[in-house]
Amino acid sequence: MRRIQTEQIKGGEILGKDIYNSSGAVLISSGTVLKKEYGEHLKGLRVSDIFVEDNISKDIRADDITEEKISSQCTMELQNTIERFSYAADAELRQLTHVAQDVMKGVLEQKEVVYNISNVRSYSRSLYEHCLSVGALSTLIAIHNGYGEKATNEIAIGALLHDIGFMSINADYQQLLLEEAEEKIQKEIKRHVLYGYSVVEHQDWLSNISKDIILYHHERLDGTGYPFHIRGKSVCPEVKLVALCDAFDSMVYGNLQKRMKVYEAMEYIVGTSGTKFDRGLVNLFVNSVAAYPIGTIVSLSNGERGIVIRQNKQTPTRPIVSILECNEDGRWERTMERDLIEELTLFIVDTIEE
Repeated sequence: MRRIQTEQIKGGEILGKDIYNSSGAVLISSGTVLKKEYGEHLKGLRVSDIFVEDNISKDIRADDITEEKISSQCTMELQNTIERFSYAADAELRQLTHVAQDVMKGVLEQKEVVYNISNVRSYSRSLYEHCLSVGALSTLIAIHNGYGEKATNEIAIGALLHDIGFMSINADYQQLLLEEAEEKIQKEIKRHVLYGYSVVEHQDWLSNISKDIILYHHERLDGTGYPFHIRGKSVCPEVKLVALCDAFDSMVYGNLQKRMKVYEAMEYIVGTSGTKFDRGLVNLFVNSVAAYPIGTIVSLSNGERGIVIRQNKQTPTRPIVSILECNEDGRWERTMERDLIEELTLFIVDTIEE
């Protein structure tokens, strides 16, 4: 199966995975043949993307996508914990240790596989999903960087909480993502790191590393970040790690900035290596994240079109692609496979969203 945006529903697609509403009830069951008008209905319900089964994605499983697996396990627990904390006692926040452990477990189960972030940017994506994605990706990079269990746990918890300050901003998070914020709102948005730190400052169970991640995750090596415009070595490595993962996830999903394709976000990060982001972490990041996630339709340098079906662990920028050809009925079909590690003169020039 593969993910498509709801606005791309043409009618006749077979739903590959149940669609749920915000209360957890099933809206449409897997196996349902979709109608074109479902797209507008689902968009109105803030369902921005779905899984479909078709002839070009029959071998691709949803659990091949690291982000999808971890998100389905942990998003609701993260949301409930933070919301209970907002209205109840400080002790509620301690439950995040369990979420962090679940994230670490999910990553460790497939740590040898590069991170396949969803290639579909969701306009309805919540604060909790963003924090969870950053937590999972930060955990993976921390493990690949050789951090032990204690340090990785501190990074995971800090990443899960890094945007908790948004709970103190008197504006709807979704509207902040959907609209260009006025200068006054932009200033308020930048205060979320200060608000977040004030929320956890006196939480004795939370490590200083986790607290620093909340406060400093928007700082950059060249001093162009905020809130204090700190440069270089003044920011600890754990914070730099989460800052990199947060920036990447925000670029891919268009959080308070223009949306980018996954490979475009990676190109930006590589291009600013050594100026905005730590060079060593960028190198590790590039080798840990799939530039072209499984299920992505791509155009190749020889003019062919294909779908990414597997990753090459050693070289995430050169996956294994199944070539697509249009049959007499106008439908795309999978034909031969091309391993881009073996075909060095062939490369991906762009991704196609349809």
